[in-house]
Amino acid sequence: MRQKLSDGLLHLVVMIGFLISVFPIYWMFIASTQNDQQILGESPYLWIGRSLRANFHALMTNGSVDIFRAILNSILIAAVTTLAAVMFSTMAGYAFARYRFPGRETLFVLVLGALMIPAQVTLIPLFILMSHLHLIDTWWSIILPAVPSVFGVFLMRQAFLSFPVELIDAARIDGFSEAAIFFRIVVPLARPTISALSIIVFLGSWTNLLWPLVVLNNTSSYTIPVALSILESVQTLPNYGMVMLAASIATLPMLILFVFLRRNFISGIMSGYSR
Repeated sequence: MRQKLSDGLLHLVVMIGFLISVFPIYWMFIASTQNDQQILGESPYLWIGRSLRANFHALMTNGSVDIFRAILNSILIAAVTTLAAVMFSTMAGYAFARYRFPGRETLFVLVLGALMIPAQVTLIPLFILMSHLHLIDTWWSIILPAVPSVFGVFLMRQAFLSFPVELIDAARIDGFSEAAIFFRIVVPLARPTISALSIIVFLGSWTNLLWPLVVLNNTSSYTIPVALSILESVQTLPNYGMVMLAASIATLPMLILFVFLRRNFISGIMSGYSR
């Protein structure tokens, strides 16, 4: 009886947490179909409205930013950033976990120490560096600083610590090169953790606002967070339905990515912290 009561209470808590987490997303999509009177009314209107077409027309004719161009920019930037960051993190994590070289532990401690440095501290030095490299107002000024993922190196190292070393030794005996072992054996078996890291890096790039806001000046280069901030700030009269519609459109790529990689996400995170 106690076990059933405990399970029921646990399920109730999980359900409440689920509703609290999902409700803001639900309300954002619902608000994108409503007008300002429904959104700002004293009694919340929690059902689909009839202003979707008007909000979409306002979004297309706002004259300040091209939301779909910004989404395309964000997709390309996030895709390149994710591919590069995951590749280098996987290589570095594998090296820290399975290779012996002088100063390995000291170097790894220094890498972890970078996690303690707030991004705001490096903002000005990084801007000066990008300026000297003539990369201001280019996509490379956003991509290159995001490639060294300290968290990614840590996550992949933890995953490779539990990797069966016998497979690697057997492959070496069979004459496999180190590159062949990595790409043909290690990477396929580490796919769940790589998928989880890909989602994390892609989400971080997709939602990054401060740094792109600093280095991007041309409206044609804006990413989606910058476009949303500009879209909201330039409105003389509030049009929250239009802003909610833009935010809903910007959320869809992340939801689609998570749907495709959801099976590997939890297992990948857990394998990364298995030791």
